[in-house]
Amino acid sequence: MPTRRSFLLLSAGALTAAGLTACSTAEPSPGAGGAPRDGGTLTFATDVEPDNFDPHVSPADIVGVLLRNVFDSLVAQRQDGGFEPWLAREWEVSDDGRAYTFRLRDDVEFTDGTPFDAAAVKANFDHIVAPATKSQYAATLIGPYARTDVVDRHTVTVRLKKPYASFLHAVSTTYLGFHSPKALRERPGELAAGGGASVGTGAFTFVSRVKGQRLVFARNASYAWAPASAKNDGPAHLERLVVTFLPENATRVGAVTSGQADVADALPANRIAALKSQPGLSISSHDSPGIVYSYFLNTERAPFDQRDARLAVLHAVDTEAITKAVFAGQYRRAWGPLSPSTPGYAAAVENSWQHDPARAGTLLDGLGWTGRDSDGYRTKDGRRFRLTLLYVPAYTKSERRTFDTAVQDDLRKAGIELVLEPLDAGSYTPVRDRGDYDIIAFAWGGSDPDLLRTVFHSGSQLADGGANGSRLHDPRIDGWLDAATATTGRKEREALYAKVQERIVAQGYALPAFVGTRQLGVRGRAHDVAFDASAWPLFQGAWVGGS
Repeated sequence: MPTRRSFLLLSAGALTAAGLTACSTAEPSPGAGGAPRDGGTLTFATDVEPDNFDPHVSPADIVGVLLRNVFDSLVAQRQDGGFEPWLAREWEVSDDGRAYTFRLRDDVEFTDGTPFDAAAVKANFDHIVAPATKSQYAATLIGPYARTDVVDRHTVTVRLKKPYASFLHAVSTTYLGFHSPKALRERPGELAAGGGASVGTGAFTFVSRVKGQRLVFARNASYAWAPASAKNDGPAHLERLVVTFLPENATRVGAVTSGQADVADALPANRIAALKSQPGLSISSHDSPGIVYSYFLNTERAPFDQRDARLAVLHAVDTEAITKAVFAGQYRRAWGPLSPSTPGYAAAVENSWQHDPARAGTLLDGLGWTGRDSDGYRTKDGRRFRLTLLYVPAYTKSERRTFDTAVQDDLRKAGIELVLEPLDAGSYTPVRDRGDYDIIAFAWGGSDPDLLRTVFHSGSQLADGGANGSRLHDPRIDGWLDAATATTGRKEREALYAKVQERIVAQGYALPAFVGTRQLGVRGRAHDVAFDASAWPLFQGAWVGGS
């Protein structure tokens, strides 16, 4: 399953990504137009099904997307990267950056009638960090959480062990959204199953699930607390939102072209050109912010403990040509670890390195890989230059398999053997955590540049719950990331993140491959399907009408 912790199971989305979902919406779908109508059912076809429906536990992208309909957040992140009130009317940050005080709305209820108040905030944040919850992502996302103090019924202060500049982003996500305290108390064992146990304050209620087939959400008629940037400030227009799980590309495309689905997610890039000419269908494309699909080179062991070996791989692979061919011109090659749509993206990485087979050869010669065996691969001291790329077939989309194979071909031309080594999901994680690999590949969507900390800080090792696929221990990068976390000024933070991005490329710690793009097919009867800051679809303001 594509996950927020995409490094674990090779995210399909972060594209979809990654990314930590923000909340508010600003951009309408191509189907926008006319006065909204209340009622009706919209069917959303997607490619993956969650195996756990508790956002406090699951790291999956799809959980962030689907459960946003049920769970609200304290604040909303706008597409420009700023924040605005949601369940919290206002907030203030202490001078030392270690205390966030939120003044909550006093008119919000969970759909079981339980009031939303300061006690509910405390119960949820404490649930996230409790060892028994076994959170796979939210506990990391909440950062250096110390405790939550209830000041009064509608005022809460969250205290941190140290400054954490990304805290507002964290509390804008689905993963730090709010269960009803009653559900936390009375149905803790059912939260992962979804359905009636998933009780939030959102625009929809979670009605039912047929495993492997569909989810059904119903309108919360009392909803009246959408963020200011939402086009619809009241209850959802839709009476029902139905989500169908169609893992096969052809089936999903067929569903939206035939009208069985109103919106189809994760459309294959090689079908986009034809679908754009399909009557009654619009294509909505959104570059996904976050960590681009990248090949992470294990710097803890040979050959990638040497900078020139890493740079040889960067220069040997023609990512621009491969991206154009694999994605039919719909995606862009990546220059650095962050997508250009991510706040804090460093444009300075663009054109800072190129496909240069001659340069790759010179670097390899300098490292002593000057021999050739009978298959044409480079050798040194009788050993072939051989690399392994681990992957999980069940969780690797066909387009990514094709991309990996093209990388393998380019490396072969440089005299490097790349073995694509499949593992089942159960075997992959312990091998990866031990560092028994040369390369792993993943993307991780999100709208905060502090994702760089999750993926490149020495304190974010895989075995410790992080995502440091390069197994990096770079004091300069650690220092810049630590400083960025403790810095509240946006320009100052972005300058530090720019240094991180430039050094990652200059040192060849990872091979950035392509920028993921979310491709939605939208039928003419579906209107105002909006997108959050992570390019994830939102349905609170959507409506259906017409043909």
